Amino acid sequence: MTLFLGLVSCNSSATVAEESPQSRFLKSVISLGNDFLNVFTSFGDMVGGVLGFNTNTKKSDVGAYFKKVHDTVEGTKTYLEKIVADMKTEGKHNASGVETAVKILDDYTLSKIIEGASEALKG
Repeated sequence: MTLFLGLVSCNSSATVAEESPQSRFLKSVISLGNDFLNVFTSFGDMVGGVLGFNTNTKKSDVGAYFKKVHDTVEGTKTYLEKIVADMKTEGKHNASGVETAVKILDDYTLSKIIEGASEALKG
């Protein structure tokens, strides 16, 4: 009888040591959620660090930052357009090539930055 109880108790501890598929799945989901939270937090810290924002940054400081970005890029765009206009007026032979390059830069980059900064200012 003692030998039988010993075998039963050994066998029952083996089933306790094995994890059920449901338990392994739930642990993996929890681990995945924690990993996502770590990545999300790290990304937020990285973006905030690049822009110079932290938890103590006031909303007005963020607005001032995006206003400065908007005004600077808008000024750059205006200056580039003036360069193209001056080149055309002076009859420079490469004015059309420069105009094309400035238009591409404006269409794909500058206008999008200006638009994004404007949206951020709306808040």
